[in-house]
Amino acid sequence: MATSIKVKADSVDLYVSKRLKMRRIMLGLSQKNLAEAVDVSIQQIQKYEKSTNRISSGKLYSFANLLQVPVNYFFEKISSYTEPRDNINTSIFAEDQEIFQLGDTVPEKELINLIKAFNEVKDLQIRKKIIDLVKSLKKT
Repeated sequence: MATSIKVKADSVDLYVSKRLKMRRIMLGLSQKNLAEAVDVSIQQIQKYEKSTNRISSGKLYSFANLLQVPVNYFFEKISSYTEPRDNINTSIFAEDQEIFQLGDTVPEKELINLIKAFNEVKDLQIRKKIIDLVKSLKKT
């Protein structure tokens, strides 16, 4: 008899889910558009984006192709560190943990609003100026 164990999504799954949602929004796709393109239900997309369900490697590959990014896009800014082991000195991973938590410093709703507004700017020179402005503000 097979035993079913419900596993809570780990931090990597949560990060991948956020990246999926962010990229979908950046491209102006609805959950329905994405669902139809990869042949799953809208509810499944919602579960992927909330990390209720884990995304299989095959689906992740399909998402990457559809969203026009390499598969590693979903893992950018995540080092090889995932979960501390009992016998490893985790203090050596402090820098990696800081990088990994970078996406958690800004509320998701703010990121989505920023992406939507940025997406509406069609002039590439203005986009560059916006990026430069944001970079200059982070120094203050």
